[in-house]
Amino acid sequence: MSNLPILAIDTANQQCSAALLTRDGAVSVMRSETVGNKHAERILPMVDELLSEAKLTKKDIALVAFGAGPGSFTGLRVACGVAQGIAWGLKTQLAAVCSLEADATAAADAAHLPAGRRIAVMNDARMHECYAAIYETTGEGNRLKPVIEPLLVKPAEALPWLTRENADCVCGTAFSVYAEEIGLPETLPLLAVPDTMILTMARLGFMDEDAGRTMMPALAAPLYVRDRVALTIEQRARGERL
Repeated sequence: MSNLPILAIDTANQQCSAALLTRDGAVSVMRSETVGNKHAERILPMVDELLSEAKLTKKDIALVAFGAGPGSFTGLRVACGVAQGIAWGLKTQLAAVCSLEADATAAADAAHLPAGRRIAVMNDARMHECYAAIYETTGEGNRLKPVIEPLLVKPAEALPWLTRENADCVCGTAFSVYAEEIGLPETLPLLAVPDTMILTMARLGFMDEDAGRTMMPALAAPLYVRDRVALTIEQRARGERL
C-alpha cells in the first residue's frame, strides 16, 4: 500500500485548514487559521506552504479529502471546488468527509473516550439553528459508529434532544454560541475539538479509501443538510446569514 500523503482541506466554518498526512505518520503537517470569509484567497497558498514544509510537490499527493459539511454554504463550495480541481489535475480520487464526524472523532480521541460512549456534535448553523449528529465510540483510533445522521436542531430543543438520544458528552461551536439557550448541565461534559481536527479528517479520508468510499472528482458534492441556499432582501435586511 502506498505511503504517499493525503491532502485534507476544510473550509466549512471561519477556520481555513489544510493538512498533509501519510499512513505511517512520517509526514504530518497542518495549518489552521481563522480567516472569516477569505477561504478562497487562503486555501491554495496554505497547500503550497504545507508542500514546501514537507519538501513535497503536488504530484506526491495520492488522495484528496475535503470537509463536505454541513457548514457554511460558501465555505463548503470552496472546499469541494478546490478539492475537485486538485484531484482532477492529479488524476486522484476524492474523499468527502462529514465535518461533524471529523469534529466528533477528534474530540473523542483527544478525550480518550472508551468504546460505547455516545458523543453529540452540534455546530452553529446560523439562522438560530445547529447542525447536529450523534456518534458512538468504538475504541480510540477507530471510526465512530453513526447513531443520528446530520440534521438541524434549534438551540431551545437541544437539551431535550440530547437527553432523548442518551448523549454521554458533547462537542461543537453551538455550545458557546447558544450557551444560555441550551443550558448544558454539568452532568453532560463538553469536550473540546482540538486544532488538529484537520489531521483527523485526513485519517478519515484514508479510512474512506480503505472502505472503497472514495470517488471521482466529478461526483463530489457538499453535504448541505439545510435546503435554504439564499436569503431574500428582507431576510438580509434583518441581518440573517446562511
